[in-house]
Amino acid sequence: MHTYKKGLLCVMVLSAMSLMAAEDGTIYVTTFADENGENANACSLREAIITAKKNAAYGGCTPGNTVFGQTDYIQLEAGRYKLDSELAPESRVIINGASRENFKEKNKLTQTYPALEGIKTMISGEGRTRIFNTSKTEISFTLNNIQLENGYAGTQAGQNGRGGAVLIGGDLIFKNGAIVNSKAEVAGGAIYNVALNSEKKISINGSLIQGNTSAKGSVIAMDCYGNLDDTKPVVYFERNSIINNGSSSSLSAFDFCGSAKVDLITNTIAQNKASTSNGSILRMVTEGLNRLSPFSTFKINSNTIVENEAHSTLLYDENGSKYVDFNVLAFNQGGKSCRYYSDTGVPKENIVFILAKNALNLGTGLDQCMLPKSSLDATTINSKNIDVSTTSFSTLLSELIPASPYNTFLPLYYPRNNQTATDLVDVNSSGCSDYDQRLLERADDTVLQLNPDLQSSCDIGSVEQMNLAAVDISDLKNSSLVTLLDYYQKNIDELRELITESTEKKEDVEDFKEELANFENLLKYTKQYQKYRAIYFNPFELAIAGEERVPDSKNEEYRIKVLDTKHYDIIAEPFGIGVLTVKDGQPVLNGSMDDLKCEWKADLKRIMIYRSSGALLENGDNAYCKYTIKEKAGTAQESSGILKVSFTNIAPIATNDNYVLDASQYLTVSVNPLENDSDDGDGPISTVTKPKAIYHQNDVGQDIPIRFPELPAGLIMKAEYEGPCPEAYIRETCYGGKIQFTVKNAYSQFDYPIRYAIFDSDGGISNEATLSLKNTAKNTNSSSSGGGSFGIYGLLGLIGLGLYRRKMK
Repeated sequence: MHTYKKGLLCVMVLSAMSLMAAEDGTIYVTTFADENGENANACSLREAIITAKKNAAYGGCTPGNTVFGQTDYIQLEAGRYKLDSELAPESRVIINGASRENFKEKNKLTQTYPALEGIKTMISGEGRTRIFNTSKTEISFTLNNIQLENGYAGTQAGQNGRGGAVLIGGDLIFKNGAIVNSKAEVAGGAIYNVALNSEKKISINGSLIQGNTSAKGSVIAMDCYGNLDDTKPVVYFERNSIINNGSSSSLSAFDFCGSAKVDLITNTIAQNKASTSNGSILRMVTEGLNRLSPFSTFKINSNTIVENEAHSTLLYDENGSKYVDFNVLAFNQGGKSCRYYSDTGVPKENIVFILAKNALNLGTGLDQCMLPKSSLDATTINSKNIDVSTTSFSTLLSELIPASPYNTFLPLYYPRNNQTATDLVDVNSSGCSDYDQRLLERADDTVLQLNPDLQSSCDIGSVEQMNLAAVDISDLKNSSLVTLLDYYQKNIDELRELITESTEKKEDVEDFKEELANFENLLKYTKQYQKYRAIYFNPFELAIAGEERVPDSKNEEYRIKVLDTKHYDIIAEPFGIGVLTVKDGQPVLNGSMDDLKCEWKADLKRIMIYRSSGALLENGDNAYCKYTIKEKAGTAQESSGILKVSFTNIAPIATNDNYVLDASQYLTVSVNPLENDSDDGDGPISTVTKPKAIYHQNDVGQDIPIRFPELPAGLIMKAEYEGPCPEAYIRETCYGGKIQFTVKNAYSQFDYPIRYAIFDSDGGISNEATLSLKNTAKNTNSSSSGGGSFGIYGLLGLIGLGLYRRKMK
């Protein structure tokens, strides 16, 4: 009985998975075993790849996207998939590991939902086989949230010994994963690239590459020449930690050749090894048949390349163009941090080697970075490299911090800020990567007129030190209050629906609940505090959050200090209306305070900016407020910013109207289009201190906001009030009060659509709406022509006529 229940449960689960796959087009892998068609009750990874190629069921797998040539999605579960032999995709596939997002908890680094967890899905070569091989199929594929481990490429049984984890003949996208503990006997401990005939791109993002070894290229190596031409590898590494790869007998960790296009952006490349007699970590030279094309390009930006052990950390020659900026390329052991590949080791002066704002050992001896003098001399004052030859490692960087939720599970170094000339922090220059290795946005282009000393610029290396900054905003304007309140209500309705659906599906909803509470408060307090032509500004939205050291952590770790009212106070105050200039951090206003209001509403969590009179600004003036974000505890940091605002007139709102034309009333009707029209977009006019008309008026103060572009033929209109329209339409007549329409032809049976728009008191014109006059008059003319019934005799007559014509032919 126990066995029967277990079998029944298995069938139920598999049926559910098959149904799920049929609905969303995803191929779901349901077993960790490496099966190949022998078990129809489970779908293995190998069978899923074959199913994607065949577009038909195979083993226990249900077909995914069966449209020819389209990409298939394969979903893996949390756990370890152990391979007996390599996988060779023959069609485009995206293989996803189990999600690393946890919506029950907040991210340890950013303090927002969802939390990022460690990798849950592993594919293992078990030390006996390579994991993926597309060298023959040249198919492109993607791996997300997957760790490739213990791959092996040997030389026995006809194997070529290249690509311990992956041997790539097409494009590869590898995101948020890891390649660890893999080995190739010949080259490419983790990755080997075969880019014949056309460019083949390998893109590695947000991943860990660790513990891989090979005689050459412990991290990556490639073919250099084939089919009578240079190979065309494109290599893109961004936000990765590449550590502890190689051995003391390896020739290189990264081995580039062919007509390579290489981007190394915001990586930590540390504690890797190569031979101290002839090995290098980054090798980009021509040697024998391994040719580096003169058309190669290398862009090395915002990396931390330290504590590696090799004869040369960066080995280069005259071939190709190198662009090296904002890197820490120092504190390496075993030889030089930079070495020119020649008999003398003296760099040529006519090579393309562009440098800017790197931290380098420009002294002599071990760890020296040997560079062309012309390259060093060509750097501008703002781009000069920092010589760290007399600075200790611990002065500039922390020790290597192990993987944790605070560094997105990627080991890295934190920069020190000693506020000295050799610091890596705020080097008064721009051009670093947009985001640091933790995916935090670098604030190198913010404007802080009131706190110029706190102006943030690029840090050197892969990690940016985050500092609190209330940035200046120069283009704030009021928007429609109606649209804003509708937006809040729409989000509330959608979130409530999502919470209900997710609760029924037993999905996590903590983030939805928090967001719902936020929108409910925004709706409630915006209605409570609403003012005429008010701007509702969130001071936290564009500010830059500072970071704080994580208390009680055994390692040196940092997290973002959340920008919210729990951690910070907000102070808002008006500067006034006019023209503001700032000199040496001191604001000078050419104007007056007038009736400008800048108020912080703690329960609304917004700064409200408005004029008590509700008036627009004149003569090119702007209104200015100062706001300050002040830390409640910790180091009590604070930062102030300027808000430069203008007030705009929000157009009134016209809505379609329907009226009835009744024959008993001689097809005459009185209308009032303003009944369901409004000027509510500006906010409640009752809150202004000076009396103000809502709509456009004539010279005697009567509302005449309605403009009819044209009237349908056959209508007579009478209006209680009339007068010239506002300036842009001053040649036309506008109407107001009681408006009466009469149809000239008392026997008319037509409806009459009338287009109209309305003006507010500042001359703003609404959208165009339609006033529809629906005619209820009935057709009482029995002799009138037109469509009528079509009987059987008429039909027979037409048939007879058709037969007659056919006979005549």
